[in-house]
Amino acid sequence: MEILRYVFLVFHLFGFAAILGGIFYQLRGKDPVTGGYVVTSAVVQLVTGVGLIWTRHALDLPVSDPKMGVKLALDVLVAAVALVGMRNRKPWPFFTVATLTAAEVVVAVVW
Repeated sequence: MEILRYVFLVFHLFGFAAILGGIFYQLRGKDPVTGGYVVTSAVVQLVTGVGLIWTRHALDLPVSDPKMGVKLALDVLVAAVALVGMRNRKPWPFFTVATLTAAEVVVAVVW
């Protein structure tokens, strides 16, 4: 079970890196838009985050449920806004996804 927790953690970090890397790459362009890679990465974040919570509960490790609730809500918002941005091809969802991702990092590190 411990190995599964580490697998979830690695893929959770890969999902975060893909979102943040895509954001920085798109900032180089003239009109940044949200691509399909952000939606895929947000879904990876969501699934692996739930998997991390599940494995921590299964291993009787401490879990801050309010923190996990906030992170889960931010994950859902990132995925929803990324999906809207991919369909509309406007710049506002791109910047919203970037802001929500930064907020998620702050919650994960500071809280």
